[in-house]
Amino acid sequence: MHIPLYSTITLVAEIIISCIIFYTFYRSYKYHKFPTKLAAFALLYEIIFNISYMATRVKANTEKIEIPWHVVLAAFHGILSLLMFVSLIIFMLLAWRNYKKEVNYFKLHKNITTIFLIFWSISVLSGIILYFIEYFT
Repeated sequence: MHIPLYSTITLVAEIIISCIIFYTFYRSYKYHKFPTKLAAFALLYEIIFNISYMATRVKANTEKIEIPWHVVLAAFHGILSLLMFVSLIIFMLLAWRNYKKEVNYFKLHKNITTIFLIFWSISVLSGIILYFIEYFT
């Protein structure tokens, strides 16, 4: 069994970035202060590293035959992650603009915020599951 270092680093980094994203939502919602630099760091990581990693995995995974449900899980994860990535960018830009105007954006849009965080969690968890399926089964 060979576990690529790049995949392991990306897994750990994605968990850290997700903690930063959850912290950003929590702090903004509860204390009415948007941590701009932290949010920008998380977005830059997602743009620069995570998207490039996922692109390399698509190529690697399409070249081998897998168990059908693995393919379904990988497709689900890839599509959901892409949707969540785009949503994250839009959400953070809207939040940043609103918090600059002293509007608690996440509190004002509590339902959408909750739905986003649920789907973000599903996206991250499906990636963790894929990692373990890929390298430990």
